[in-house]
Amino acid sequence: MPLIALAGWLFADLLLGLTIIMLGAQAASPASPKPSLGRTGSPVASPSPSGCAARMAGVGSKPLKLSFQVDPSAGGRRLVTLVKTALRTHKRRLAGRHAGMVLTFGANGAAGNGVHLAGRVNEAARRAYPGVFKAAATRNFHDLAAPSGSISMEIYFVTEGCADK
Repeated sequence: MPLIALAGWLFADLLLGLTIIMLGAQAASPASPKPSLGRTGSPVASPSPSGCAARMAGVGSKPLKLSFQVDPSAGGRRLVTLVKTALRTHKRRLAGRHAGMVLTFGANGAAGNGVHLAGRVNEAARRAYPGVFKAAATRNFHDLAAPSGSISMEIYFVTEGCADK
């Protein structure tokens, strides 16, 4: 009986091995570029891309860290105004940039309240500065050590081409 059970595992291992081999065999081989032909049929030199063009854009690894206070009981427009005022002091560091990911830590009593406040602040930041925060992925956290109404943001900006990460 144990020999039959081992046969099933052996079959599964062989199937896995064959799958890996087949996937490796189907990997695309690098295609050699075909030269462009001019009117006379002779090859025309194509411009080579700069080193920047080959670099993919992504999210930078060094965040802009901001801390400020808001009134946790502030509603819609009032919260947007508070967030806009707080972020205005960092306007020079935000200008012309786009946030790719924003981690926001809010403090407001219990953990659920801090997470909720962080989410409200992220939404207010989107409304206050849509050019910077509109497409950002956000994560909301609670800060246990901060006093109520404290907000800490870590903003990771999108990088493009040769821009500093």
